[in-house]
Amino acid sequence: MLAKIKQIINNIISASNLGEYEKEFHNQRLILNFEKCKIVAKVWIFICAILFILGFFVYSPVYKEHNASVYLPINQITMIVIVMLWILVMKVINKINKPKLTSIMCYIFLNSAIGWCVIIGINDLDGYGTVLPYVICILTFASFLSFNFIEASLMFIGSMIIIIMTLFYLIQDEIMLYSYITNVLISVILSMIISRINYTRLSKDFLNEKNILRSKEILEATNEKLKMYERVRTDFFANISHELRTPLNVIYSAEQMAERLIDSGNTNDKKIRKYLKMMKQNCFRLIKLINNLIDITKIDAANFEIRLKNMDIVRVVEDITLSVADYIENKGVVLVFDTEIEEKVIACDPDVVERIMLNLLSNAVKFTEKGGTIFVNVYEGDGYVYLSVKDTGVGISDNVKEKIFSRFVQVDKSVRRCREGSGIGLSLVKSLLEVHGGSISVKSKIGEGSEFIVALEDRVLEDEEVISQTSKGEDERIQMINIEFSDIYS
Repeated sequence: MLAKIKQIINNIISASNLGEYEKEFHNQRLILNFEKCKIVAKVWIFICAILFILGFFVYSPVYKEHNASVYLPINQITMIVIVMLWILVMKVINKINKPKLTSIMCYIFLNSAIGWCVIIGINDLDGYGTVLPYVICILTFASFLSFNFIEASLMFIGSMIIIIMTLFYLIQDEIMLYSYITNVLISVILSMIISRINYTRLSKDFLNEKNILRSKEILEATNEKLKMYERVRTDFFANISHELRTPLNVIYSAEQMAERLIDSGNTNDKKIRKYLKMMKQNCFRLIKLINNLIDITKIDAANFEIRLKNMDIVRVVEDITLSVADYIENKGVVLVFDTEIEEKVIACDPDVVERIMLNLLSNAVKFTEKGGTIFVNVYEGDGYVYLSVKDTGVGISDNVKEKIFSRFVQVDKSVRRCREGSGIGLSLVKSLLEVHGGSISVKSKIGEGSEFIVALEDRVLEDEEVISQTSKGEDERIQMINIEFSDIYS
């Protein structure tokens, strides 16, 4: 019950749930009230001037009959001077940009206006006096300006208490007294209701405007994303077209050359084997590209399956490295394997680790000149096992370093680049590691080489035995190496 009462009170006090916009709405409402107060002030000066002129030329005989009315012209002149001073002060305050001071001055002005109307109303209640000026004043303010519940209560209820106390003091006739009090009460209640409606409308309009702006920002952001996706899609087709066309052209050209040799009767085995090797290598290159695309699609669809096993990661990495040692050294590059730990059993997918390491080693060979060195290292720390592939190659510039894990980004993007590649490999490595629960980072300097560091969680599968070696055969591994290194030409 108390919670419901509290909720009702909160709903009355706060017309709308402004949340993070509450301060901004308050400032905007203050500016709006200030601008309207300036209009009210000018109208007030005009009314006081008219009343003063009418009082001086028309109602002067009445003022002589009613002593209390003698003070009305003085009251009017005083208020004209005060309001003009208030306008000048507000101009100064507005220039120095003090919102709190502006708020205080606005409420001083409004309460002064209400007080003036109270004085006008009760000036001579025994004669022709009436509370009508007060009623008109509070209803006008409630309709014209925007107040929250607390502000409206302090202004309207506070002035009501003052005028009712004055009525009790001045009016002796009970019928007239309660008639005036009833008018005042009804006016205040109406003012509170109007104020509530006005404040609610303003706050809802403000929120709607903010929601429209937010929706516009979301739409603009979505539009930018769509443009980016369109660029990615265009780049995708451009890259894929090139990557598919190049090996197909090589295969087709090699096939034509082999066919020409056969047709001419020149069965030179050496030349035919050369063309067959070219076709085979480019078939592997197509297989690599297609496999990468299939795996990326599976990862994007959350359909890529990781098969974790408890294995010695040091041995897994060492076996992969040694399996490509002859190939790399035939390229004139030195391969060095080192480890800071002799044995480390963790939960990993050996096929995924092999795919990652072959990709990184392939990149290292691709960008390392003859006479260079590739270092493979395994170490641990901070709950992770780290696999490092470091080369003494060309290195990567800082502006490209941040983009190399994005899809279809290549260090050399020129059409006539000297190193082939689809720009998918490192993106796939990053995606595979994310699915595996790991990560990858790079350190590189132009002319000094690059180091790719793979981080795998140091954890094991409970109640699972340690597997000493993978089920992959030697022939299968050789084919895997041929596929991964297919875009490196002699």
